[in-house]
Amino acid sequence: MLKYPYFLIVLLFVLSCGVRQPVDITNQNQTGSIFVQSAPAGAFIFIDGINTQKLTPDTLTGITVGSHMIHLSKNGYVPEEDSIIVHVSNATLSTVHIRLKKLVQISYIYIQSQPSGANIFVDDQSSGKVTPDTIRVEPGVHRLRIEKNGFVAQAWSVTSVMDSTVSFIYDLQILQRILFESFGNVSCEPCVTSAKNLERFRVEHPQGSYALMEYYAFWPNLNDPFYKVSPDDIKERISYYSVSTLPQLRSNGATGIDAADYEAIVTAYTNEIARQQSALALSVNKTLNEDTLQVRVEVYDFNHILPNDQLRLFVAVSEDDIHYDSPPGSNGLKDFNFVFRRFLSDRKGDKINSDRLDYRINWPGWNYGNSHVIAFVQDISTKKIIQTTIN
Repeated sequence: MLKYPYFLIVLLFVLSCGVRQPVDITNQNQTGSIFVQSAPAGAFIFIDGINTQKLTPDTLTGITVGSHMIHLSKNGYVPEEDSIIVHVSNATLSTVHIRLKKLVQISYIYIQSQPSGANIFVDDQSSGKVTPDTIRVEPGVHRLRIEKNGFVAQAWSVTSVMDSTVSFIYDLQILQRILFESFGNVSCEPCVTSAKNLERFRVEHPQGSYALMEYYAFWPNLNDPFYKVSPDDIKERISYYSVSTLPQLRSNGATGIDAADYEAIVTAYTNEIARQQSALALSVNKTLNEDTLQVRVEVYDFNHILPNDQLRLFVAVSEDDIHYDSPPGSNGLKDFNFVFRRFLSDRKGDKINSDRLDYRINWPGWNYGNSHVIAFVQDISTKKIIQTTIN
C-alpha cells in the first residue's frame, strides 16, 4: 500500500517535481463526418447499433476515425441492405445512400412494457421505436427484443399473420448492479497489481451486473493527467471515504476489498450481487448533440424509499481504452480503463426530487464511443450504494 500521510503534504509536493511529466497521447481523437441519405427520406439513422435520433438526410459529425456500421429504420419499410460498413477518415466527409423497400404484405405487433420507454428490436435490428408502440413487419417468424437501461432485457420469437395484430405486455425486471470504486495514481507502484486484477475481472466478466470506476489521486504524482481533469471531484471522494493509502477498492461504497487479491474481488462481487435486492431502479441515457452531452436519469422508486433524506444521486462520466505510447507516470502502465472523468451531478450528490433528472455539459473532446455515464444512489450517512446503472 502506498500511504499518504497528510502532514507530509509539503514534502510530497517537492517530491512530485522529480516525477516524469505525462507525455502527450499520440492517438489523438481524430474524427470525420458521415452524410446519410435514403430513398425515401425520414428514416432513423443508427451508427454502431446506437440510435442517433436523426432522420435522413442528415450528417453525423464527430465520428471517430475507423470503420462504423450504419443502419436505417423506417416503419413500414426495410432497407435493401441490413447495414453498411463505412470507413471514416480524419477531417473528411463520407457519404452513404441507402434504398428502402416498402412492405407490401404487412402484419402488426403491439408491444407494451412496464416501465415504458424500452427500445424495440426486430430480428436483431433496432426498430427506432420504444414501448408502447406498434411495429409493422412482414408476415412470418420474427425475433423480438426489448431493452431499457437498468432493466433485464426480454427476448422472444413470434409468428405474425398478414393484416392481423399480436400483442405483448411485459413487466420488466430490475437489473441489479453493484459499483466498484478504485483509487490509484499513475506513479503508484502497488497500483499495478490492482489495475491488472481489475482488468482481468473486466475481461472475465464482460456481461456482469457491475460498473467500474477509478479515481486517480494526487499522490505520489501530483501531475497525474487523470487527476488534473477534475481534481475537486476526486478530492471530495477521497475525503468522503477517508482514503489515505493506494490502491484502495470499494464495493458498493461500504465494503473495502484487497485489490491485490483477485479472488477477493470475485468473491466480493458474488456476495454483493447475491444480497442486493433493491426495489430502486435507475435508467440512464446519453446523447451527444454537436458539442453538448445530454444525459437523462430516470428513477423508479418501487418501494418508496426516497423520502430518506440521506439518499443522493451521483452521475459521473468514465472513459475506457485510453492509451499512452509512453507511461504517463513512473509505474509503467500505458493503458487505462474505467477512468473517472468528472461528475455531472454535484460532487456531494444531488437530492432526488424528481423521477427524471437532466444533465448537460460541453463535451471536452474525450472519446465518446469509449465513454460511459454511471449513475448511482448512495446513502451518504452509511456510504452504502443502493443501486447503480451504466450506459
